[in-house]
Amino acid sequence: MRLTSRWPSVLIAVACLMPAPAIAQQVVRQEVEGIRNLARIESTVACAGAITPKAVAEIKKMGYGAIINLRLATETGADIEGHTAAAQAAGIRYIHIPFSASNPDPAAVDEFLKVITSPGVEPAFIH
Repeated sequence: MRLTSRWPSVLIAVACLMPAPAIAQQVVRQEVEGIRNLARIESTVACAGAITPKAVAEIKKMGYGAIINLRLATETGADIEGHTAAAQAAGIRYIHIPFSASNPDPAAVDEFLKVITSPGVEPAFIH
């Protein structure tokens, strides 16, 4: 089976829909320093673009139980070490599941589904 470059979108869609109730979810766009393209979906998940380590404490203050990072460590500005340290300092769970749209790995999808349904990650901040 050939995976397409739509997998990151599929991962986000699955994350947004899995714990969702039957009613429609409300998307709230929000501007937060250090976070690009933040879209909060009710209180279940938020999906965003790149973040900075400085934003991690704010994500914790917003009430998220975990940050799930789908970026590759080789991406410009990914700063996995900085995010990990900031998450530890802020007291928020940080999960890095590297996912490549150009070379998708089904194991990353399986890991994401396992993590997003595990206790203690909800609400989850996914980027």
